[in-house]
Amino acid sequence: MKILKGITAGLLSIALLGAPATPFIGEAPQVEASTQVKGMHANVETEAYTTRSSKSKRVMTIPFGASLERTAVNSSWSQVRYKGKTGWVASRDLMEVKKTDVMDTKKTVTLYASRSTKAKIVTKVPAAKQVTRLAVNKSWSQVTYGSKTGWVASSQLKARYTKETFVPRIYQVKEDAPLQSTYATNGETLVSIPKEFIVSSGERYNSWYKVTFSGKTGWVHSKYLTSYKIKDAVYTAHKLFGTKYDYSGSGKEVIISGDKIDAYTRGESASIISYPLEKADYSFYVKTAKLITSLHGGDTDTLANYMWNARPGQKYADGMYYGKYYVIMHPRGGISVIW
Repeated sequence: MKILKGITAGLLSIALLGAPATPFIGEAPQVEASTQVKGMHANVETEAYTTRSSKSKRVMTIPFGASLERTAVNSSWSQVRYKGKTGWVASRDLMEVKKTDVMDTKKTVTLYASRSTKAKIVTKVPAAKQVTRLAVNKSWSQVTYGSKTGWVASSQLKARYTKETFVPRIYQVKEDAPLQSTYATNGETLVSIPKEFIVSSGERYNSWYKVTFSGKTGWVHSKYLTSYKIKDAVYTAHKLFGTKYDYSGSGKEVIISGDKIDAYTRGESASIISYPLEKADYSFYVKTAKLITSLHGGDTDTLANYMWNARPGQKYADGMYYGKYYVIMHPRGGISVIW
C-alpha cells in the first residue's frame, strides 16, 4: 500500500518508548502542600484545565518560559494564575526560579537592622566567613549569617559563588564539550556532547550549566555554549517537549532523542508509535500536533483530535483526511500523519 510505504519510510517518526510521564487523569483528591503563593515559570508549553484532569475543559495555553503564580498544590497538580486566568496544570511542567549569591566577608563586619550604621546592630561576622546575600539596595547588601539577617556594606563582601535556577534556555554547543559529573574541570567526564548539538539548561553554578544529554545529567562550562535563538523545528520542539530530551537539526528537520522518546522529521509525514499504546497520553498527541502545525499549518486542536482517534481500534483507524493531512493508524501501534 502506497500510504504505508510512505509511513514506514519514516519521513517523520516519533517513537514513544515509555510514558513521557504518568498521565494526570483521575488523580486522588488528597492535598499535598500548600496554599502559599509562589512565583513559578513554565519549563515547557503547557495546558491549564478547570479541574485536576486533562479531560476537563481547557482554560488556556501557558507558553514556555512564562512567569506565573502558583496558588495551590493538590497531588501532582498545581493551581496557577496567569494573565488574570486561573487553572490547574501538571506540576512537572513548572519550576521555581531561585538565585543564591554566597559571599565571603573581607574582614570582620557588622550587620545592621537597616541600611545605616546608626541602626541597631544585629550581630558581628568574623572575617572570611560565608554569608548568603538576599538583596542589594544601592551600596548595601542584605545577608543571612546563621539565623541572623541584616544589612552590610557591599564593599565588605566578595563573591564566592552564585547558584541559580531559571527559565530553561536553549543553547548550541560551539565545539565538542565534556559533560562533567560536577561543576569543576577535574570532575568525571560522563559523555562528550558533539559540536552543534542543541541542549537546554535551567540551572547555573558560577560559569557551569546543568545539562542533560544522552540520558546523562551533568555540568557544561559556559565557554562551550552559545545562545540558540533560531525559531525553527528544533526551537519549537524544545518549547513543547521540555528539557529532558536531546535535540538537533535545522529548518523543518528535528531529531528528538531520549530514554522515553525518539523522533525525527524528514519531508512530509509524521508518526507516533507507542509501547504499549496507552503510554502516549492525549497531551503528547496535542504537543506533536502543535509541532506539525507550527511547521506546516492547520489547526492544532483539530489535528490532535483526529490523531487521537486514529489509534488502533478507534473510529479513524482506517484513515481520514483533515485538509492536506491524511491521518491513519500505524501498523506497529500508534498513528501516522502524511501531508
